[in-house]
Amino acid sequence: MGDTELREENYLSTEGNYGEELQFSTIAAQAGFCQKENFVNCSGHGKAICTASVYEFESLEEHMASAHLYRRFGHPNSDDMAHAIACLESAEAGLATSSGMGAVVCTMLSLMKGGDTVLLHGDTYGGTYSFFEEDARRFGMNVQFVDVLDVVALEAALSRCKETGNGDGRVVVFCETITNPLVRVADVTAISAVCKRLEALLVVDNTFGTPLRSKPLLQGADVVVHSATKFLGGHSDLIAGAVVGSAKLVKQAKAVATRWGLTVSPFDAWLCTRSIRTLQIRLERAWITSEKLAARLKAEKQAILKVYSTAKCAVLSFVVVGGLHGAKTVFKALRFIKLAPSLGGVTTTVSHPSSSSHAALGKEERERLGIHDGLIRISVGAEDLEDITKDLLVAVRAAAAASIDLRRNL
Repeated sequence: MGDTELREENYLSTEGNYGEELQFSTIAAQAGFCQKENFVNCSGHGKAICTASVYEFESLEEHMASAHLYRRFGHPNSDDMAHAIACLESAEAGLATSSGMGAVVCTMLSLMKGGDTVLLHGDTYGGTYSFFEEDARRFGMNVQFVDVLDVVALEAALSRCKETGNGDGRVVVFCETITNPLVRVADVTAISAVCKRLEALLVVDNTFGTPLRSKPLLQGADVVVHSATKFLGGHSDLIAGAVVGSAKLVKQAKAVATRWGLTVSPFDAWLCTRSIRTLQIRLERAWITSEKLAARLKAEKQAILKVYSTAKCAVLSFVVVGGLHGAKTVFKALRFIKLAPSLGGVTTTVSHPSSSSHAALGKEERERLGIHDGLIRISVGAEDLEDITKDLLVAVRAAAAASIDLRRNL
């Protein structure tokens, strides 16, 4: 078998699993146990971590029949993770990747070639933005930053693509269910309807939404990607991604992931599958806290210029007075909430998008998109609401006081 050849049976169909029969909480709690076959046998209730890089066989027949040959092609733990996420998303098939960006890269490279067009909103995650701006353009793809969450703007852009298209050129629309960091919510059903009418594929990043909040495939999306590092992993101790969709499209993405070495590690896949079992419990608590926290921050009108939030989302952002100086003051004043350039863990963290996730954008572009130097993103964890609120309010009030002092000294 050549390095880039894939066996027909070695993509991850969820046929025969329990995704259509059981409720979300049961599917999540059973993550890693919902397949028709368990590829790893162990005596305990948990699944084993299979660290082998290559598999040995007693015969050529056994070799030819095996679902696993070499770790880069996939392994039992990546199968468990992929099946679990596909079941949660009500997808036909799933693929576990080395990171969220690995999921984006193998999906887009499997769908697009030079001359094809992709439309995406400019306030997408910075890593995704950089991939399209730097790599997709270098590969000859036509990248257009359009506010695809605005259905009217999307329809106009897709109509222009059809009018000026090069015949067989494909158009793909990429969006996030909830944008990072401005927490705008996509109407996936409406976006999908426009895409289908104008013959474009729709790829949705459901990292912030998670399948507990929304299932974009059931709303008409063609492919869904995740940074499983975030809420699916939930403990800030793994790096992984996922691609789910039809068996055909997932198989294409898997071929790219195999060639480019984008397969998740066994340990990270095992950690993610374990973490999915508590996904609903973690998120529902964080959602309640986040909604109440947003209301309290909105009341701090002397310290906070604007709050970006939505229901059923554990991430919110706000613009503190004083710009970059104000943001620095907040980070220094926080007691137990830590500054960390990621999100989705059980501990509450803050980040500074201008210097982390969106640092690759120029200052003018960030400002145009609303990603100001005073913008702070909060990922709400499992701590007590009162403790989180007190820590944040002390910090933002310190920023307000520092801003007043700064103006007086000018």
